[in-house]
Amino acid sequence: MLSRLLREFLFFLIHWIVNKLVAIENAYYQFCVIKSNILSFHKGATTKEEVLKILQHRPHLQKRLKHLVMLADTNHHSIDDLASVVIWSLIVGVTYLSFYDISGDLKKYEKKLFIAVEKKKKEGIPGCIKWSDKPDLNGYTNGSQANTIIINIVEYSDGRPKIAQFVRNLAKDRSLCKRNSREFTAQELDNALFNVYPTIPEPELALYTGPLCSTHGLLPWQIRLTEILQLSPNHSINTDSYIGALYKYNKCEQRFGT
Repeated sequence: MLSRLLREFLFFLIHWIVNKLVAIENAYYQFCVIKSNILSFHKGATTKEEVLKILQHRPHLQKRLKHLVMLADTNHHSIDDLASVVIWSLIVGVTYLSFYDISGDLKKYEKKLFIAVEKKKKEGIPGCIKWSDKPDLNGYTNGSQANTIIINIVEYSDGRPKIAQFVRNLAKDRSLCKRNSREFTAQELDNALFNVYPTIPEPELALYTGPLCSTHGLLPWQIRLTEILQLSPNHSINTDSYIGALYKYNKCEQRFGT
C-alpha cells in the first residue's frame, strides 16, 4: 500500500516538474520570438557586418554545399528573413537554394521575395541569382567570377503527390524508366525522377526553425541522405545561427551501410 502511494506521489511530482519546465520553455520561446520581431522590424538591407562575418567564416567551411533547403513558414518567417538567407547562401557559395513552403503562401509572395533579394543585393554583393521557374525575374551578376545560385520554391504537392503520380504513370508506361530487370533499382528510379525534378538535385542540408523537428512532407525521395539541422528553436533567423548550422554540417560524417 505504501509503495503504491509512493509511486503515485513520485509520478505526480515528475509530471508537475515536467509541466513547469515546458511552461518555462514556452515562455522563453515567446520572449525570443518577440525580441526577434523587434529586431527584424528595424532591419534593413544586408549590412556590411553580416557580409564580412560570413566572408570571415567561409574559408573554414570545407564541405562544398551544392544544395541547401530551408523550411520556410511565412507565419514565422518574414520575406526579409528569407531574402537574407538567399544573400548569405550566395556569399557562402551554395549552388541551389530551395525554400520548402510549409504554410502554402510563399509562392504567392515570390515577386516580393525577388524584390527584397534585389534590394539587399544592391549593397555591391557580387553574384548571380536565378529563379528556376521564373526566368523573367532573374537577376544579374556584379562580377564574372562570382557565384551563381538557383532559387527554387517547392511545396507539398511537389513531394509525395508528385512521386505517386509518377509511379502511376510508370505503371502504365514502363518506357519512362530504363531498367535491366523486372524490378527497379534505386539508381534506375533516381534517374527517372531526374526528369520529374530537373531543377531539384538531392540536398545535402535542410534547415528548420522552431522546437519541432518535422519535414512536413519535404521531398521524401530526395532527402533520404540529407542532414536535417535546427537553425533556431524560436523561428529566428540570423547570421550567427546560419553560420553555426553550416559548421555543424561540416562536422557531420555520412556513413552508408554495407
